[in-house]
Amino acid sequence: MEEKDVKQENTKQDIGAFFARVWTFLQTNFPKWVWVVPPLIVAAAMLVFFKTNALFPFGSKTIAWCDMQQQVIPLLLDFKDILLGKEGFFFSFKNAGGMNFFGVFFFFLSSPFSLLVLFVDKTDMAAFANILVLLKMCVIAWMASIYLARKFPQAPLLNVAFSVLYAYSGYTMMYYQNVIWLDIVYLFPLLLMGLEELQTGKRTLFLIALTASMIVNYYLGYILVVFLLLYALVWCILAKDKAFAGNFLICCGVAALLSAVVWLPSLVQYFGSGRMVSLFESLSASSVFTPYETALPTVFSVAFLLPFAIGGLENAKKDGVLRGILLLATVLPLFFEPIAKMWQTGSYMSFPTRYAFVPIFLCITLALDGLTKKGVESAEEIDEKPKNDIPMYALNAFALLLSIGYCVFSVIYTKTHAQVMDQYSQSLWGNTESYQALLILYGVAFAVGVGLFILQRFPQVKAWVAWIALAAVAMTELYIAPTTYMRTPSRETQNYQNILALSDRIPDDGFYRVKTDKEYSSRAFDANLMGGLGYNALGHYTSLTSQRYMTAIKGFGYTSYWMEVGNSGGTILTDALLSVKYQISAKKMSADIYQTEQYAISQTPAALPLGIVTENDVIKSGKATLDFDRTALQKTLWQDFFGTENGVTVYALNDATCVNLTVQQRADGKFVFTPKQGETGALVFRVRVAEKSALYFDVFDENDNSLHQAINGKFRVSAPARAVSGYPAQKQNGFLYLGDYADRTFDVRVEVQEEVAVRSLGLATVSYSALSNQTQNAKTVGLKAVKNGLTGRYTADGGECVFLSVAYDEGMRLKINGKETPLYEVYGGFTAFYLQEGENAIELTFTPRGFAVGVVLTAVGILLCVAALALAILKKQRVELPESIQNIAYYGVIVVGGLAAVAVYVMPMLLALI
Repeated sequence: MEEKDVKQENTKQDIGAFFARVWTFLQTNFPKWVWVVPPLIVAAAMLVFFKTNALFPFGSKTIAWCDMQQQVIPLLLDFKDILLGKEGFFFSFKNAGGMNFFGVFFFFLSSPFSLLVLFVDKTDMAAFANILVLLKMCVIAWMASIYLARKFPQAPLLNVAFSVLYAYSGYTMMYYQNVIWLDIVYLFPLLLMGLEELQTGKRTLFLIALTASMIVNYYLGYILVVFLLLYALVWCILAKDKAFAGNFLICCGVAALLSAVVWLPSLVQYFGSGRMVSLFESLSASSVFTPYETALPTVFSVAFLLPFAIGGLENAKKDGVLRGILLLATVLPLFFEPIAKMWQTGSYMSFPTRYAFVPIFLCITLALDGLTKKGVESAEEIDEKPKNDIPMYALNAFALLLSIGYCVFSVIYTKTHAQVMDQYSQSLWGNTESYQALLILYGVAFAVGVGLFILQRFPQVKAWVAWIALAAVAMTELYIAPTTYMRTPSRETQNYQNILALSDRIPDDGFYRVKTDKEYSSRAFDANLMGGLGYNALGHYTSLTSQRYMTAIKGFGYTSYWMEVGNSGGTILTDALLSVKYQISAKKMSADIYQTEQYAISQTPAALPLGIVTENDVIKSGKATLDFDRTALQKTLWQDFFGTENGVTVYALNDATCVNLTVQQRADGKFVFTPKQGETGALVFRVRVAEKSALYFDVFDENDNSLHQAINGKFRVSAPARAVSGYPAQKQNGFLYLGDYADRTFDVRVEVQEEVAVRSLGLATVSYSALSNQTQNAKTVGLKAVKNGLTGRYTADGGECVFLSVAYDEGMRLKINGKETPLYEVYGGFTAFYLQEGENAIELTFTPRGFAVGVVLTAVGILLCVAALALAILKKQRVELPESIQNIAYYGVIVVGGLAAVAVYVMPMLLALI
């Protein structure tokens, strides 16, 4: 060999040895502090993304949308008031006319990060959403890194890359709007770590992780319970580990006790909400396959790791086999809808893969199993190996070029296709175009993963080269994920600030409620924002909205659909009865309370305080269900509360003249309107108004919480002062205000363009002067709102009935003169009670149903933990369960886990196929 060739060869060896020594040094020292790096990378990358897209804190835009915008941010505003002592934690008058806030908190807000609202001005809350998501993503990466560092200490580079990948997964990006779910995402690695420690007999970490998970979000806790049952079943079968079975059941039981104070009252509230659906009907109506356009993109980001995850199962130990089986078990529901529903309490609405963080993280761990089987050589081992430069360098260079090529391609492709890929943030569902665009991107990533998997099997390819290549592919998500799922829905926060400028503008120390003149679009004035302003409201939108309240409020003529009760609708009569004293409208020319360029606050014609002493006994007359004519109810209410009939005039169907229209009443009581063929049918009402009155139109069908009713958009109503088409609408289905009239006779025309069936249809007028006179003379208790209740004093003649415009809830307790007094449900969901003769010292308090029992169970759990700790200290060793108990637990886990597997995987598929 010539001297020149020898020098080149020596130089190559020196360079190779140098990099190998650097790599060895990093391998030795980097694992000690590797867990610090992923959250720092996430924070830095997100801040760069915020900066380049004018997002807070570098601009005024927020990434909040959908549930985060409609529910989380307004509820954080409520929570800030609670922390400042302005509201009670159990009961809030700012939502749904007065509701149990306890379950709402533990459904949406029960994260330690929620306490940060103390340091955030209300006008900045929408912008703070950016920081909230960033912080939780950092913790997701941190927790993932801690787990991976313990399990794979030899792979710090992959630890960093895959921990960041977990934080930037499709699940995080698509579901961050439900920001409390991110807490479960970061707790899952801790839970998995606890399970693995449980295999060695250590219980503490698993107990802490499971208890924390149930407290933070009991709703997704159901998913964790399903996962835990499957985990325990598979492990007990694989390892015949009876000690694990005993410890598992003990820890699960104690965790359930420790968290009972949260999940028990919360579940009671959930079961009383309008969210409940029939499991049998839901599964029977299922398709066999999931809506894949939406379901699969949640896991696309880890698709390139699948070859390595499958390869990790080769000669896998029991722990690897366990995770492989669980990966398969959690991938199946991504494809089969009935199974997906059972993973999510039987129904998933717009979020078909709430469980997807589980297969994402399992895939990462299995991929690391496969990648760490081929260790990284030390410098000495490299020097000792025979060299074959051409294939070695060519293959290693090709592996790196493959990943670099994907990095360049992914950035360019995402930049040009982001809006197509992000159909999800526009409608909560993917479509064919978005799915195909995502499939191309992640299909290329998968192909690169397959290529790297094949290449790393060659002995000439260095493990560290494959690791760097995979890390590069993983880190592309730093750009792809937020560009796809955060940039498109981001928007300015100015509208929030415009609305929040209305806060604390009403100089009134009494009890009152505030409504809006109409239901504005969700981007303008969400239902929950009224409470966020600090005003008591009728509106509310969460999964915990009471079924009773939705029934009652819709019966009174207010807008309501699905789980949302709007802040609009009703009449001046129902407003007065429900203590609605002020109204917010947009772009009004003048206002008697407060006005900005966008909104105005005005006083309503009349309002009564909480606690109306009725003329009639509404406890007896108000128990009827609300399947009646809503316009007729206006007259009934006037009679019940004021004892006269002169304030409300009702025009029923038989008062109308039919034009090109036939009306028939079916056996179920509904009226069917059929226009003549080729003609527009109409009902014409001749209305006579003497003194100034408000005119309302109403058409009503089913008092339920359907997303869409068959009558929607079927009517056009025209009166002299106002004409409205496409009524009713999804978010405008309360009474339709047609204007004020006085001393005139006129026609109201109701057009019907196609056949439709309704339960009732009619007009009602309410006299302003009559209402004013009656409210001025009405007897009221004048209750005062205090934390978690009401107080007041009233001298009664005896046996008088009081109507309380608060949703009836068994958690309310009433004491009059210190003695517990019954409460009654009236008008389908409101509250009433009787007064005693003479002086009445009234005290109404609220404690969530199930809370007292939950406190007792949690106390029992704490005592068990203390007793176990004391016993362990006394014996100076961990307390072990008797062998007989372990045997029972072992077979118990297999039976219960087996039943869970059948219930989740077999039963739903059979129901869907039958």
